[in-house]
Amino acid sequence: MKAGKFIVILLLAASAAYAQHLSVGIDAGVPFTGGLSDFTSPDGAYRTFSNSKEYIFGPMVEVRLPLSLAIEVDALYRPINATTDILAAAVRLTGPAETSNNVSTWEFPVLGKYRFAFPIVKPFIEAGPSFRATGSGLGWFSNHGFTMGGGIELKVLRLRIAPAIRYTHWGSDTPPPINASFFAPSSQNQGEFLVGLSF
Repeated sequence: MKAGKFIVILLLAASAAYAQHLSVGIDAGVPFTGGLSDFTSPDGAYRTFSNSKEYIFGPMVEVRLPLSLAIEVDALYRPINATTDILAAAVRLTGPAETSNNVSTWEFPVLGKYRFAFPIVKPFIEAGPSFRATGSGLGWFSNHGFTMGGGIELKVLRLRIAPAIRYTHWGSDTPPPINASFFAPSSQNQGEFLVGLSF
């Protein structure tokens, strides 16, 4: 499913069921880890890595359940920086020594949440599967993983403010073709700090 269609479905679901213990809002934050592992090709010709960690941003929908439970679904846009250093002198003579660009990715965590019954600030924990769609520049990245995290929630009038730390472990990359001249393995372990704002 394309990211745009997924977001439209989330927004339609929110408008249709707003009165049924449902919150809508946004999550925004920064990753602690780059999207690429630091990797040098076996022949020593190039090195790939992420030289910046960019940002994370997107809509969220949460359905509140009995017993302090909830289910949250996010559609998070995260650009991944891909930088390549050309190490082989012969190659550098015919092209730039370094190239860098950002590749668009969308992450879709589906998380079960539990809030602890504190009166003002409510700590919570969350966990569940995550799915990912990447641009063609990183087509070998795994499209599934598992996310867990925790944070606190503070309610100010109708606004819920929820800073959290999350960890995601992504599955193994798709093996590159045997004749591939370029390969940049993903960072399978991802940490991030997010702040959720919802009503």
